[in-house]
Amino acid sequence: MSTGIQDWVNFSEITAIYPFQGFEGILVIAAVVFWLWWHFRAIRDEDREMKEAAEYYRRVGLENVLHPDGKARKKKLMSDD
Repeated sequence: MSTGIQDWVNFSEITAIYPFQGFEGILVIAAVVFWLWWHFRAIRDEDREMKEAAEYYRRVGLENVLHPDGKARKKKLMSDD
């Protein structure tokens, strides 16, 4: 990529010399849209995971999944095929 500058002597005429000049606003809008999409997608996926976990706990029983101290059990349940 070329800057288009032929002579570096007159610095007062040189402005920004980075690629995609003028696209900053569009790139910021694209970044915000992506950021919002990512958050909505993460919330939706995490909500689905929580619903699946709640259904699993209802199906097999919470006493079969957790120890009395609240930590997860390591054994595989037979009804979870």
